[in-house]
Amino acid sequence: MPSASTSSSDSGTEVRLTRIAMIHGAVDVAGRKGDAAIYVVSRDGTVIRLTDDTETVALDVTDLTSTESERGLLGLAFSPDGLRAYVNYTDARGDTVIAALDVAADGSLLRNSQRILLTVAQPYSNHNGGDLVVAADGAIYVATGDGGSGGDPDRVALDDASLLGKVVRIDPRNGAASLVARGLRNPWRIDLHDDDLWMADVGQNAIEEVNVLRNVSAVTEIVSFGWSAFEGPERYNDDQPRSGHEPPLAWYEHGDDGCSISGGAVAVSGSLSGRYVFGDYCSGRIWSIPADGASSERSRHFDSVDQLSAVARAHEHLYVVSLGGDVFRIEN
Repeated sequence: MPSASTSSSDSGTEVRLTRIAMIHGAVDVAGRKGDAAIYVVSRDGTVIRLTDDTETVALDVTDLTSTESERGLLGLAFSPDGLRAYVNYTDARGDTVIAALDVAADGSLLRNSQRILLTVAQPYSNHNGGDLVVAADGAIYVATGDGGSGGDPDRVALDDASLLGKVVRIDPRNGAASLVARGLRNPWRIDLHDDDLWMADVGQNAIEEVNVLRNVSAVTEIVSFGWSAFEGPERYNDDQPRSGHEPPLAWYEHGDDGCSISGGAVAVSGSLSGRYVFGDYCSGRIWSIPADGASSERSRHFDSVDQLSAVARAHEHLYVVSLGGDVFRIEN
């Protein structure tokens, strides 16, 4: 496999990016219990199982999706026992599909076992969200975008009658869905660590933000993160309610830092342990902030990852992937 390293940091912490593979359209990385391999999701519609010396196609659903606009195969997670995989993709109509698949002994995901748990109609081709995570109790958390276009034109993000612009909790046994959070624009990547749900929410024209929902398994009342009443801390649509929203934990304005957040995961090993690490698609920069919320001050670690699509955790490592195909492991 190809390998190369670069390093940069303004935090005094030595960190490196080591290229471990090239997989076109990479948008997500996942690991499963009992399997040392990592699984890399390509937006084209494939999942690649990657070990130290082999790359194999674990799933191919290219005929079920397309990469038009922001569509495609967008997310992957595994059940706590590693026996089932859950995928998030947009179908031929462009609607979001959450499906469960059995995992074979060789690590392949059995397409003929697919069981659709949830379908969410998408009125536009962008803002599909696309990520999903699985809690220790088996519950699946899915983050959905606001349906697309721009400015939340259908005012769905704060409307609990819609599944758009929400965090949805799914019972994998029967597909029962309930709302956990509202007021999200396009939560492209999410992470679950110590029962805290981290969401990197892509902004409209001015502000990118990081939101966190603490103790998500204990949430009984829907938590609002404000879109489209607010973009970050700034007022946006005046016809949406001003009060009752959680402010972002961290945010940054469009400019040199970028224009589209590509979060993000909490590091659980090495010198970055206990920090939420995230990047920006436009600038290629990667930062971290303390996961305990003690500070929102960002430490910058890298400057120029081309087409940066995600920072994700698999097993105890963080990986950085790009639509151009780079798959890096963070060494720290």
